Amino acid sequence: MKFLLFITLSTSLLFGCNTSKPVASNDPIISVMHGTNFGHCRGYCRKEVVFGEKEVQYIESSVDSERNPPKKESFEIAAAKWKNIADKIDWNKFKSLDESYGCPDCADGGSEYIEITTASGTKRVTIEFNKEASQLEPLLTELRTQRKELLKSDTE
Repeated sequence: MKFLLFITLSTSLLFGCNTSKPVASNDPIISVMHGTNFGHCRGYCRKEVVFGEKEVQYIESSVDSERNPPKKESFEIAAAKWKNIADKIDWNKFKSLDESYGCPDCADGGSEYIEITTASGTKRVTIEFNKEASQLEPLLTELRTQRKELLKSDTE
């Protein structure tokens, strides 16, 4: 009798967990990075803002880390600001995009990128610095807006 009860409970646990939900709903977004890079500059050429559910990190780095050691600052993020970002992400659409559009950092014009990390992986899309990219909208506009608000003195 106990064995029959054990088999019944085991079977119901095994088949009761239906995982047929869409991947995107089971794939929480861990972070969203918005960065810029200029390949032929001196000083702090790469600037990244990494948005997480509870924290934002601002990172500046250089090709010459001895003269220009990496700088990193952390800020709290309001739940509403994170929601504004997360609500603009269609993960299935984003992961199907090409890795780059236009000619990022050609003739040192700079590049700009969005990198999304989920529980199942990371995807980065790079575009020319400060250019329009309809395939990344409305997320790109939201990230640029929040970046400017966060860094009020950002001179990029």
